[in-house]
Amino acid sequence: VVFLVFTSLRGVRFGSIDYSSYAAIVGVSLFLSYVVLPLAGIRLVELALSDAAVIGFAIALSVPATAGSAIIWTRLAGGDAQLATMGSIASLLVAPVATPLVLTRLVGSRIAVPTTSILTDLAVIVGGGVLLTAIVPTDALSTETVERSSTLAILLLIYTAVAGVGVFGIDARALLGVVGVAVLLFCLGVALTAGCQRALGIGRDRGFALWFTTNLKNLGIALLVSLPFAEPLVTAAIIVYYVVQQTGGAVIADAT
Repeated sequence: VVFLVFTSLRGVRFGSIDYSSYAAIVGVSLFLSYVVLPLAGIRLVELALSDAAVIGFAIALSVPATAGSAIIWTRLAGGDAQLATMGSIASLLVAPVATPLVLTRLVGSRIAVPTTSILTDLAVIVGGGVLLTAIVPTDALSTETVERSSTLAILLLIYTAVAGVGVFGIDARALLGVVGVAVLLFCLGVALTAGCQRALGIGRDRGFALWFTTNLKNLGIALLVSLPFAEPLVTAAIIVYYVVQQTGGAVIADAT
């Protein structure tokens, strides 16, 4: 997971980012991603699913943006990739504090959330990724090597999570319910960001950056946070929601 954070930050030219012009939109993205979408989304999830699936979606809604995908899909959609970069980095940096707080708010009445453990793990992950970015030269690894390594790391994370909790034993009806709720959450995220874009008069290019940094959640961090909750539906909800987000992001980028 540290390596995935490193690949997200690799090559970013922090000196070229116009921080002052992006601050307000980044603040809106963080507010939507860590407050509005989790609080509204968990209500939707609780109407349709059981405790284990609710926990899985709560974790997925609590984690930061997946920087690599958010930046790539924004660029392919013709959006402001620099804004997507800044928003993704901001989301990662506040995650060690925001994620355990949001998760506790969403499911603290159902389970004992290991807040200290999550905070420590995320601090190590984000700090390790930033440290690698600082010490590894940009030209030390080719783009192709980084992309392949990132894909392999994600596949290993999914395999570890799936193998550890027996996802393949999930009832088909329960899994179908998880897929349906994931699609509804995706639509909710689209509606929330579109509404904010219109209300605040945000342009099309920055609107794409806002949408992707708000709605595309970090799979690696979500799976790590889910490890103490060894329930198949927890892992299934996280993975399904991630797949729906990425598929939807690809459709949006392709359509524009």
